[in-house]
Amino acid sequence: MSKSFFESSKKIANEFLQSVVFIDDRAFITEKANHHEFDAKRITQVFGNSKKVCAVYSPETLTDIENLAELAKKSDVTVLDWQINITEVEDEDSEEDVEEDDPRGPHTRKIIREILSDPLTGKGSLKLIVVYTGELDLPGITDEIFKDLQDINIEGLEKGNCCLFTENIRILVAAKPASDDGSGQPKFKHNPELNDKVVNYEELPHFILSQFTEMTSGLLTNFVLQSLTAIRVNTFRLIKLYKKELDPSFLTHRLLLTNPEDSKVQLIETLAHSIQALLNYNETGEAVSLRSVIRWIESQEFNQTIEIEQDKIIYINKSFIKTWIKKSFLEACREQWVKNGFGDYPNTPDKKFKSHERNLFKKASKIFTGKDEAEIDSEFSILTHHKSNLKQPSIVPHLTLGTLLKQLPKKSISSSGNENYFLCIQARCDSVRISDLRKFLFIPLKKAEEGSRFHFVVEEDLEFIKLRIAKEAYAIKTIKFYPNKNKHTVLASKYRTNYYFKSNHGERFKWLADLKDSHAQREANSFAAKVSRVGLDESKWLTSWSR
Repeated sequence: MSKSFFESSKKIANEFLQSVVFIDDRAFITEKANHHEFDAKRITQVFGNSKKVCAVYSPETLTDIENLAELAKKSDVTVLDWQINITEVEDEDSEEDVEEDDPRGPHTRKIIREILSDPLTGKGSLKLIVVYTGELDLPGITDEIFKDLQDINIEGLEKGNCCLFTENIRILVAAKPASDDGSGQPKFKHNPELNDKVVNYEELPHFILSQFTEMTSGLLTNFVLQSLTAIRVNTFRLIKLYKKELDPSFLTHRLLLTNPEDSKVQLIETLAHSIQALLNYNETGEAVSLRSVIRWIESQEFNQTIEIEQDKIIYINKSFIKTWIKKSFLEACREQWVKNGFGDYPNTPDKKFKSHERNLFKKASKIFTGKDEAEIDSEFSILTHHKSNLKQPSIVPHLTLGTLLKQLPKKSISSSGNENYFLCIQARCDSVRISDLRKFLFIPLKKAEEGSRFHFVVEEDLEFIKLRIAKEAYAIKTIKFYPNKNKHTVLASKYRTNYYFKSNHGERFKWLADLKDSHAQREANSFAAKVSRVGLDESKWLTSWSR
């Protein structure tokens, strides 16, 4: 990765990172340190100089361990000692994870498991954890944590040199500096290959920042970090903007609405617009500006080719892509065509260039990765089309405009033999405040064949499914559902890890996703246009001239 792009990414990451939590039972302030103890005053000063909030905790009881595990979930970065000793005597019936045959680092392992098993702070988010220890067997500690995490099925977990990682998790095992015993010997005099794992106090802020940047150095991640930084900086301005003195006015507004509950949705939209304005005012989109994109291109390697004519090949290299980004694909082809001596500017084969351009757009990611990457294209399309990407585990889906469903056979709720998919186009106002059985409108969808056109991509059982809309207006389907008596909407029921809707006839429909409002409304409007088209008997000669 080019230094320029990494350094700009590091600057964005540094502005985002705010809090680092240290958990170490040997934290001290006035005692003389040894290689196991931890100078709390010194470390807070070091991070204070880096303008970071640094908190040091020294647990004494099992309750402290549990509380600190929850606290660690809230911090940007967590730093743990390996051996955390507490004085509290455990109950014989305790379900603590200290095993008789493996007592190493039980409390540290527990905190790590608690962080990474949480659906919000672990498996479903980005997390950096550092084990900062006075122990000498760093590879052994790495092995212990790896073995421990295998039991909770951390997907894609890999082991490196004193580190564990997935695409969104990084656990580093680093060594505290050796105590000054006057010998002048390095800490790992018997294992010199581990000397680069020693991190001095003054080096910790830079070490953590560099490791975090390696996890986040990307165009989209930089954009998100910069946007979240803008929100963090303006959090209390937002609170002041929505001040409590406005409550009477909001209440009056709510009382005057035909459907008072609509005020909840309106307030969410209002706050979303305020946040959107903050991002615009702070120009967070600069993280993906042309300058940033050029830096990213410089950090990559490209080796694709296009054969325009026999023995006349255009190389998709950094120079080609930069011209493509700044000007156009056609101009990039022209420049290289002339540079390679295949012809001059007035005689470039533009039609052939455009033909290749159309083919490239369907698999553009291959240009940047060197292989077919249908998955990342599918992921990005889901990111732009679905609003259920960040659905909280506690939220139950309800049936409304934009809900995507798959019909299941009646015999088995886990069977996948049925391939009927549906998009709900029921108006939102007709999907709430329901007191009795109600019909819902659905557009049928079909799985698209390989290479054919499709309108949506959904992820089902770790597989990306491409769906296309039925063209015929008469294919519309109505299905009746009973509402939840308390919520007055049609709610899904959970079975294992999935949600299902059940019609009044016992038909079962697996919930797949919710489209974003604008995308769902577009499909509803498109269907309405098909239904409202006018068929006339008129002069064929006239219609021929009018088209």
